Amino acid sequence: MEYLEKMDWSLFWAVIKDTIVPHSATLIMNTILFLIIGFFLSIIYTIILTKKKVLKRKPKYYNWAVKLYVPILLCTFLYIFGQIGFIRGVYKVLYKEKEPIVASVYANTLSLIFESEKSKNTFVKEIQASAKDAKDGSDHLVELLKATSMNYNSGISLIDNGKNKISGYLIEKYGNDIYKTGVYAMLNLAGARVHANINESLPYNEFSAAMDFLLNVGYKEIEVAVQDKLMTWLTSFLDSQYHSMVKSLFLILFIVMSIPVIEFFIYKKWIEPGLIKKETEN
Repeated sequence: MEYLEKMDWSLFWAVIKDTIVPHSATLIMNTILFLIIGFFLSIIYTIILTKKKVLKRKPKYYNWAVKLYVPILLCTFLYIFGQIGFIRGVYKVLYKEKEPIVASVYANTLSLIFESEKSKNTFVKEIQASAKDAKDGSDHLVELLKATSMNYNSGISLIDNGKNKISGYLIEKYGNDIYKTGVYAMLNLAGARVHANINESLPYNEFSAAMDFLLNVGYKEIEVAVQDKLMTWLTSFLDSQYHSMVKSLFLILFIVMSIPVIEFFIYKKWIEPGLIKKETEN
């Protein structure tokens, strides 16, 4: 009840009205399709149980009672597959509408973070300044490494020419990686002095990705990068939620399907031998 009270119902109904309702045909089609699948699977499962004589008992009242499994299984299959069809319909609708949803989330998030367009532009400029500093630092380090590597000569021209070519190539190609590694090493050194483990709080792969962004960022790329991350997150969220709900429904279906089999096993193992013994004595 606490979560229901805190829920923003106006936003909830707005999402349904603007996103789900226009695609109601998709919901209906998926629900009907899975209801048909559930109906036929329930018939097939009932036939299998009948052929295996799982629904047959010796006492008349017992024999009639187990026949109730047929409507129970039918209703369970229809309910489970109807739910799966509806969930799949919602999933497909949201998947189709990912881009406008992400754009809306992005716009609403910015409106919460920034008081005005001016504050947003200021923030973007600060990111650009950080990007320029990172790029300048990387370029400066590359030039410094080139110059330094050329100063350490052995005096043998054949060796020095080969060394300088290899050094120049490696520095030119991997200068950014060297710069990132150096900055990360300094962060680790600073963390060690205050007894903080940088490796745990900021793994190198995450730091490297952030530095790559700063080293190559442009004004328009900032919003694109953020929206791409939101798109990846939304896709992952939809997939995980959909598969989690479907797995839960299939687990319920499996439990219901196993009840007649388990009950039949109990009947054959303990109840039927007692009935046969009783008939023999009479």
